[in-house]
Amino acid sequence: MERPNPSGQDDNWLDEYFDAPEMGGEIGPDEQAVSAAGLTDPADMELEKILKEVADEVKQEMAEERGAAPGEPESEPEEHIPQGEPFRDDEYRDTFGDGGSLAAVFGEEPPAEKEPEPLPELEEEPPAQEEPPRKRRPRHKPGYGLLGIPHILATVVWLGIALAIGISLGRLIWVCAAEVLAFGKEDREVTVTIADSDDIPAIAQKLLDAGLIRYPKLFTFYADFTDAREDIASGTFTLNTRYDYNALIDFMAEEAETREVVEVVIPEGYTCAQIFKLLEDKGVCTVEQLEKYAADGDLGDYAGTGGVEGYWFLEGVERGGKYCLEGYLYPDTYQFYTDDDAGRVLKKFLDAFDARFTDLMKERLAEIGETFAQRLLDAGMDEEYVAQHPITIREITIIASLIERETAGADESFTISSVIYNRLTHPEDYPNLAIDAALVYALGLEGREVEVLTEADLAFDSPYNTYLYPGLIPGPICNPGQASLNAALTPQDTDYYYYAYDPNTQRHHFSETAAGHNEFLASLED
Repeated sequence: MERPNPSGQDDNWLDEYFDAPEMGGEIGPDEQAVSAAGLTDPADMELEKILKEVADEVKQEMAEERGAAPGEPESEPEEHIPQGEPFRDDEYRDTFGDGGSLAAVFGEEPPAEKEPEPLPELEEEPPAQEEPPRKRRPRHKPGYGLLGIPHILATVVWLGIALAIGISLGRLIWVCAAEVLAFGKEDREVTVTIADSDDIPAIAQKLLDAGLIRYPKLFTFYADFTDAREDIASGTFTLNTRYDYNALIDFMAEEAETREVVEVVIPEGYTCAQIFKLLEDKGVCTVEQLEKYAADGDLGDYAGTGGVEGYWFLEGVERGGKYCLEGYLYPDTYQFYTDDDAGRVLKKFLDAFDARFTDLMKERLAEIGETFAQRLLDAGMDEEYVAQHPITIREITIIASLIERETAGADESFTISSVIYNRLTHPEDYPNLAIDAALVYALGLEGREVEVLTEADLAFDSPYNTYLYPGLIPGPICNPGQASLNAALTPQDTDYYYYAYDPNTQRHHFSETAAGHNEFLASLED
């Protein structure tokens, strides 16, 4: 754009002093240009002093035009022009300024003041921002890196340890697997007896002693892990050394066929003491185990049709005594395991009693109860006495036990039953049953074995002494069989009130009166 010229003067006069071709170049200390301008040769006068004086005059005038006080320093200090430095554009601008200042030098009105356009400046690189220090992995000292010699040695050591552990662990696993699975064992049968009180460590020791296992702690761990104790039953088992752990446990289960089974015949009329002793002799249970379970063992969750503790016929039975189940251990032929569980054995007896007491017998029980009550009323007993002397399953069992111990044969059981009922229904005339078997039982509870009763025995104070205490005894005196139970439910209709054993016939002689009875006894003495 062309600069306006308010003075009207021609600016081409500068061409007289500066050749046009040289205008495009940088203004410098050209000798020809200086001579054409009428200036002194640079050799006679220092160009620097001249330029400085001119610059000072121009700046003074510019300061006066701006209203600045004479001698007031510029806002920006002048740059020092070094000696001997060639004339440059920047130096020229320092002296004459830009467009407006040059007009002031030549007496022209300066143009309207405006912001000077900034000269393009070289882009300076922004100062590098200081980066936060990076966390660098510390360098290992030589010899401790992954490939350092000490590290290699440590690696070799650790590899050796790992290899040794791996080999040992593998061998341990193989040994345990071979033991659990019975690899390489010989074929040999052995017998092991497991008691009901044995825990898993005790069982493991017995298996070790029999040569069935080699590591009892491993078997204990396996049994605990699989809850094997719930499956292992007591008894004597025939096992093979080739059985693995699972087979050993299976063959020691309650239903295992390898358990040794014994057959036990319980005679009719045996007492609980006799039955317990027989079972102990057969290796089924000990007397102590049976007595303890009979006294306070759980009977409520087994067979039976309801009632007290799961068995209806135990109603009225007071638990706590070692022979409290007397009368209900049904005599029969049983098969038990050796070292069997006492509770299972006793429940087997009770289940048999429940099974043998048929529905027909239950009907007879209701009938005999009504008949007995009516006979008491007919004998002149009042209602209160009748209510206090009912006939229940408890009384039937007691009567059956008396019949069982008194009878000399099944053919006379119903007749003996009639004598007992005749006396019970006439308590005023025959208050006492006078049955020797009950007194013998009481003496046996005291540890006394009696074959012939003496006068002293007849005076023995016990509720089982039917010579001293009236009515029925407190409980059964033995465990009656089926015939005695039937006889107690269906007594023969007779008028007998007495009976005595006849050694000549090995049967009992029955009498209606005391005179006839005494006469028979006298004949025996003769």
